[in-house]
Amino acid sequence: MNRILIVEDEPKSIRLLTMVLEEKGHTVAQAVSVTQARAFLEEEIFDLMVTDVRLPDGSGLELLEHARQSEPTMPVIVVTAYGSVNDAVKAMQVGALEYVQKPFELEAMALVVEKALEQAAIRAEHRYLLEEGVEEDLTGRIVGESAAMAKVRELVERVAATNSNVLVTGESGTGKEVVAIAIQRASARRRQPLIRVNCPAIPAHLFESELFGHMKGAFTGAFESRKGKFELAGHGTVFLDEISEIPIDLQSKLLRVIEARNFARVGGCREVHMDARIVAATNQDLKALVDQGQFREDLYYRLNVFPIHIRPLREHVEDIPELAEHLLIQLRRHTGVRCRGILPEVIEVFLHYDWPGNVRELRNVLERAVVLADRGIIGQEHLPEEILESRSRDAVDSFHGRVDAFKRKLLVESLERTGWRKKHAAENLGLSQRAFSHYVKRYDLDSEKPLE
Repeated sequence: MNRILIVEDEPKSIRLLTMVLEEKGHTVAQAVSVTQARAFLEEEIFDLMVTDVRLPDGSGLELLEHARQSEPTMPVIVVTAYGSVNDAVKAMQVGALEYVQKPFELEAMALVVEKALEQAAIRAEHRYLLEEGVEEDLTGRIVGESAAMAKVRELVERVAATNSNVLVTGESGTGKEVVAIAIQRASARRRQPLIRVNCPAIPAHLFESELFGHMKGAFTGAFESRKGKFELAGHGTVFLDEISEIPIDLQSKLLRVIEARNFARVGGCREVHMDARIVAATNQDLKALVDQGQFREDLYYRLNVFPIHIRPLREHVEDIPELAEHLLIQLRRHTGVRCRGILPEVIEVFLHYDWPGNVRELRNVLERAVVLADRGIIGQEHLPEEILESRSRDAVDSFHGRVDAFKRKLLVESLERTGWRKKHAAENLGLSQRAFSHYVKRYDLDSEKPLE
């Protein structure tokens, strides 16, 4: 829902335009003079302004210049019944997005407004990405054909069709942000912004302002009004990364926003409607934090409507060849270095490494190798010593790990053949019910069961 300021002194025009825009779902404020419009701009943040050129106490072009100084990113549409080339040129020079001559069709004007708002939303997300240093080429593609990754893809497809909040869990570097992007891209919100919030990076005293915005003068240093992450997201998605880092005193405010679907900016009184979906992520055990009194239980259940867990890379090493190739394609664009491929013996080393940093560590290792591989092929000589040494140092552990992986694969295959009837699966493998139950628990096989 967008907030629009209409500046017009003709009662019929302002009434009809307000009616049409409100029918489109927008909130409209009306001003009949430059003075009243300036007062509105001082007190509130608007997504768009429509102003007439001739007003009782001044010019709409002067108001446009003032708006450019106070709200430089707000699109402005100028309308007039006394169109002239000079006025049109000046309006565009000062920064008007559109110049419309009266009389106009109300529906046509509504389309101009919608187009302006859409363009403004795209520019706002682009500015946000630049300010935050976020790469725009993240595709949200979940790579890998293992059962673990197939399960994640299935869950993403299921939840993307809903408006449910999602909690993504997993160790650092497993790709929780990629899952958030995949949910956004597969949903009806795909054309709306995806706003990322790196919770650990925000100082505690600025958390509320970052999430919900603030009004000019709300606190020391608030020299202008500013939208928060939830307002920037609009009808899109807010990705709260490492949600466990949100201060305990702010958790109750976040809970109220999720429940009431509205909030007020810091220092403001007007309620702002919140329509964004929340995808939260953490590498912590939130339930344990709840038990320790470090995370609100009610907020936990509000966020954990639809949980998605990402397994560490060491538990689905069969995906490493495809994942390495996918990362290599990204790194060619990122580094500008041409790298033709990876030798098979390098992949073999990767398959025997434990990857404590998960996919993020794999990407970093490959990026270093791409830079060092001056002949365009990544070999073992381009890998860090600790990865090469780990192969011989962990040979015994690797043997046991491969045996475990083989056992797990046999169990899953038997369950799949029997339609996940555990009794029949155990009989097929010649195992007792007790032994089979032990393996199911040990290898967490219930998490592999497809959704009904």
